[in-house]
Amino acid sequence: MKALLIRHPQTEWNRAGIIQGQLDSPLTPRGREESLALIRGLRDAGIHPDVVFSSPLGRAQQMALLIAEQYHCDIRLDEALQEQDFGEFDGRLLSDIRREYPRFGDDEGFQPPQGESPGQAAQRLLDFLHHLPDICPHHTVALVSHGQIMQAVIAQLLENSLENVARYHHPNASYSLLEINDDTCRVARWGVASHLLGLKNG
Repeated sequence: MKALLIRHPQTEWNRAGIIQGQLDSPLTPRGREESLALIRGLRDAGIHPDVVFSSPLGRAQQMALLIAEQYHCDIRLDEALQEQDFGEFDGRLLSDIRREYPRFGDDEGFQPPQGESPGQAAQRLLDFLHHLPDICPHHTVALVSHGQIMQAVIAQLLENSLENVARYHHPNASYSLLEINDDTCRVARWGVASHLLGLKNG
């Protein structure tokens, strides 16, 4: 099985540097352009998803709907694909949180108040990936998710550690390609964003 782990397009809060987590905000005009660019990129790469799984959050569902329309396939929602739960940090400026909590973003065990740690979020999504062949018979699956949890999963798969999690940052509307076989999940490519070249900033 091939699994495309896709980050949602840019939102208003992404642009403003606000932590979204389990909250939501509208797509920006650039975000809508990113969605179309992703579709073109998948087509150019010869990738044809058979089904789309999406985080229930609106910013992910909008991307999932576009993919499903283009490839005439079904959408399934799964909470395992939701962003890391940042608890009391949701809706706050990232710059403010980093000043108050220097360990935020660098410590896999740091758990925001009323939230979950990067390690807990990564394990949630990893469990889903490992069980995906049991619940889905398709060959190519698109999974629309979120930046923080995606980079934590890629770090875990490549390094078996979250020590260098920031290295695996995914821009909005980028994706990683995973190969799932029996009990193994391998990263074939990560952070693919070449389809976004040429888009205007903002």
